[in-house]
Amino acid sequence: MPRTALTLSDKVKLIELKETQKLSTKELITRFKCGKTQVYDAIKNKDKIMDEWVNSKNSGKSKRVKTPSFEQIDQKLYEWFVSVRSKNLPISGPIIQTEAMKLAEKNECQRFQGFERGEANDVNQETVVEWKQKISRLIAGYESKDVYNADETGLFFRGIPTKSLVQKSESCSGGKKAKDRLTVLMCGSMAGEIRKPLVIGKSKKPRCFKNMDISSLLVIWKFNKKAWMTTEIMEQWLRYFNADMRSQNRNVLIFLDNAACHPKIELSNTKILMLPPNTTSITQPMDQGVIYTFKSYYRKLLLQSLLCKMDNCSSAHQLAKSISVLDAVNWIALACDNVKAECVQNCFHKAGFLSNEGTNTNGIDLPENALNDINEECVIANVDVEDFITFDKEEEKEVENDDNDDSETNDEPKIKDFKTAISYLEELQRFSATISNTNLLELTTKA
Repeated sequence: MPRTALTLSDKVKLIELKETQKLSTKELITRFKCGKTQVYDAIKNKDKIMDEWVNSKNSGKSKRVKTPSFEQIDQKLYEWFVSVRSKNLPISGPIIQTEAMKLAEKNECQRFQGFERGEANDVNQETVVEWKQKISRLIAGYESKDVYNADETGLFFRGIPTKSLVQKSESCSGGKKAKDRLTVLMCGSMAGEIRKPLVIGKSKKPRCFKNMDISSLLVIWKFNKKAWMTTEIMEQWLRYFNADMRSQNRNVLIFLDNAACHPKIELSNTKILMLPPNTTSITQPMDQGVIYTFKSYYRKLLLQSLLCKMDNCSSAHQLAKSISVLDAVNWIALACDNVKAECVQNCFHKAGFLSNEGTNTNGIDLPENALNDINEECVIANVDVEDFITFDKEEEKEVENDDNDDSETNDEPKIKDFKTAISYLEELQRFSATISNTNLLELTTKA
């Protein structure tokens, strides 16, 4: 659907419809044939727009806000780039392209030639076509309930919609930002089932889990130093998944992307198939809207909790810190439960896993009230709702590219020089004498 740049008159009508008829964001986008950013901006700046309308001598005329030139878009993009780099945040081509498109849409620069959102522009379309032609053969003989896809996503579980998001002030490679991060593995079937999520944190048993049986959590809890997916954790989960299938006497397929942390192992009742490299933005069902919908529900639950605490917190930082890992785990479980089977089915279809007969391909099944709750809070906080829901998406790349955490629990000190080696040897000699181990003492003395 081609997008229209809203005139001043259009914006006034949009605001009136929003306030008098309580039209949803989706309905406004459809009626005015515009992008959602324009709708959000009109609602956010309604006072300014109405003042401009009242003061206009020709309020009955269609008055268009002056469109900036390409040079102005470039300048704004450069200023954004400098700002982000000063915060030591990771920057990639797709991130810059996405920001450029947002600036162009926000400033109604309709001649700006953009690109497909996300990673889709980098996908080899021939590979995708060939893959989708193969899918029907690969899943032949399997019932829809026995065809699965699993994918992990990074989640900054304390992320709140403020003008300066708490987690954006620090690098993910260390510090507070990394501490506030969880990894969530979501797994769903072509029939619409969402399995119990796997959640990876930094601690074996966070303080908020005190006196709790970990197995009683509503999620599967794992941990490592960086709260990232590793080959070891993924293999453990796959074997757990396979054991469940074996107990039900089921033989299933599970599709994974080709991330380094995804092992290619043989299992008794589970056949693992890898999606083609560099195509998962199109071919992976979880990426077609399941994860987005899950995060939308999570953010709604987070906002509902924060609204109850705002009066008792003096700052955004204090408000964010009031959210515990246990809160996050419970919200993750609830958010997964709220993702409807139809949403999962539609996302499999969108990824090419279902025939066109009798299936709704609208994809994301996100209730308007959930999105509106998030949007209203983001408007108040002057934050783009899309950014609020998906600001942690780029961290998934770090998860996928990192497979070096398997040995990170090994905290043995590294011997850097001869002096350090002698120091450790002397300590070992004292230890062997203390425990009266003559063999060990003799060995260390000879050394």
